[in-house]
Amino acid sequence: MSAIRTIINDYKSLPGPIYYLILVQFFLNLSHVSFVLILNIFMRDRGYSDIQIANLNSYRFLGALIFSLPLGIYIKERQLKPFFILSSIIVPLSSLSTTYLLNNNIDKYLAPYFFLWGIGMMMINVSSIPFIIRNTNSRNSTESLSLSFSTWSLAMIFSGLIIAILKKIGSISIGSNYYIISEYYILLFISTLSLVSIVFAINIYEDNPKRIRPSFLGQISSFRKEYDWGIIFIALAPLVLIAIGAGLTIPFINLFFNSIFGFNSSEFSILGSVTSGIVFLSALFVPFFRKKYGYWFSIVLVQILAVACLIILAFTQVYSTNQFAVYVAVLAYIMRQPLMHMAHPASSELIMNFVGKKNRELISGLNSSLWSASWFFSAKIFQILRKNQFEYYKIFLFTALLYVLGIILYSYIIKLYIKNKVTL
Repeated sequence: MSAIRTIINDYKSLPGPIYYLILVQFFLNLSHVSFVLILNIFMRDRGYSDIQIANLNSYRFLGALIFSLPLGIYIKERQLKPFFILSSIIVPLSSLSTTYLLNNNIDKYLAPYFFLWGIGMMMINVSSIPFIIRNTNSRNSTESLSLSFSTWSLAMIFSGLIIAILKKIGSISIGSNYYIISEYYILLFISTLSLVSIVFAINIYEDNPKRIRPSFLGQISSFRKEYDWGIIFIALAPLVLIAIGAGLTIPFINLFFNSIFGFNSSEFSILGSVTSGIVFLSALFVPFFRKKYGYWFSIVLVQILAVACLIILAFTQVYSTNQFAVYVAVLAYIMRQPLMHMAHPASSELIMNFVGKKNRELISGLNSSLWSASWFFSAKIFQILRKNQFEYYKIFLFTALLYVLGIILYSYIIKLYIKNKVTL
């Protein structure tokens, strides 16, 4: 109990601006995770094929790919609040527009709105970690990062429950009009709810950086000399491998459960909500485990266990005719998610400490850029593989291989970090 009280007190003592940022991330992630949970199923119901779904999803990552690196360079020594506000406007409005266009099969404008949505999420993703590092210290940075990453899980819980409840209600009468509560109206409702993020973004307090900074063009001209590129390349290597693997699996896991086990949007939303509840609770304990057992436990061990669960999940397709396969698949999915997400705050903290203060904004931009690039190319790879009738389980096994290579590289970075006598 004393350990739990210590953990609670550590979270309660975080700076005020961090809480506002967490709330911004939470409401934006409501829209994000609703896309993850039911957008693909909604698109399939509207007549889009797996190939078309993968192609449109790729534009979400293309927007982030193009702009995240320039933003990572630009934000160094600059205020970040404007980007939180912009993100709080772009993400909800592009989500609403995308949902409307899909429902009416207006394909002409879909790609630009998927692209714009990716830019909106990129702004909050690139800016949030540098903001947290600026506003915390070595005693509470892990807690802040863990809480930041937990917003995804918390949003998944709420979105999953909203989807399940609305699907259970089934229909609603407003005056003389009668509406069937379909995925279309659910996505519109959650996207509208995410507009609340603007209120918290406006209320974020941020000191104005006092350091005299060069112009953006000046930063570009000194780009090669100003950063430690050897360290940066080492730090990015595991991120790229894990991002490519994740991009082949995470955006399309709902299609796997829909195709192999017949899960509808409501059933998968409940599964996502339950899983995210476990993810959220486990993520809160990451700072405790990181401080007590170090990076080897909180990054390497938990990711190895997550890969084992992914391999088990993959093979449930091979044995899908067995009545127990669906239960094994659900259990493997539920276990894999918290294990993989537990490593994210610790690995982010490790990388930020490993690259040093002057490289942090750039590494944040590069991280988002390469993550988006990896997911963009992964979506294209998935599109090609499915077009050639490549089965889901083979794609998942390839993802597991990429994860293993990424874990090996994380182990190498931890050894370098320890060797340089940086306090863990």
